[in-house]
Amino acid sequence: MNPETKQVSQHMKEFGLHILGRAIYDATFSEMTRPFAHMLSVVHAAHGAEILIKARIAEEHPLLIFKSYPKSNTTKDVLSIKELFKYGRTLIYSELPEVLWATTGYRIKELDRYQKFGDLRNIIVHFSAAPDCEPSTETLKFALEVLDYIVQDFWGESLIYYSQEWDDAIISDGYLQEQIDRLNIQVHPDTQKQIEVLTLP
Repeated sequence: MNPETKQVSQHMKEFGLHILGRAIYDATFSEMTRPFAHMLSVVHAAHGAEILIKARIAEEHPLLIFKSYPKSNTTKDVLSIKELFKYGRTLIYSELPEVLWATTGYRIKELDRYQKFGDLRNIIVHFSAAPDCEPSTETLKFALEVLDYIVQDFWGESLIYYSQEWDDAIISDGYLQEQIDRLNIQVHPDTQKQIEVLTLP
C-alpha cells in the first residue's frame, strides 16, 4: 500500500467533524439573511455522517471504503491516492453501516434514524423539495442524538467543539442549549457536561 493512503482516515475525520459543526451552526440560528441555511444543514449533516463513518472504516484500511478500485493497468507503480480518486468508487451512505459493522464490529444503534435522515437529504438534494418537517430540528436531533454518540464511541470527542469553529457564541452564549431544551434533545452525558463548562455563567 502506498504510504500516502494512510493519511486518508485522519483527513476525512477532520473534514467530517468540521462539516457537522457547520450543520449544527446552521441549524441553531435563524435563516434570516441566510436563505436555505436550515435545508443545507440537512445536506451538511448527512455528508458529514458519511465522511465520518468512512473515516472510521478507513482507519482499519483505506481501501475498505471503496467498492471498485483502479485497475493495475492504470498505473506503473504502487496504487496512489490520485489514482484512487480518479478511478475508484467509494461506498454510498446507505451501504456504510453494514461495512462499518463488518470491518469494526460497531453497530449503529439508531440505524433506522440514520437511514431516514439519508432519505431526507436525498429529497432535498435530488428533488429540491422542501421537506414536510422542520429541517433544523431534524438536523439537531440527528447530529446530537445519533452522530454525537457515534463520534463519542469512535474517538471520545464531541461535535459541539466543531460548531464553535463557526461561531463561539453558539455554546458560550447558550444558543445551542436553548435549542436542546426547546426540542428536548437527548444529549450524550459527556457532551452535556462540556456544554455546561463552556457556557458563560
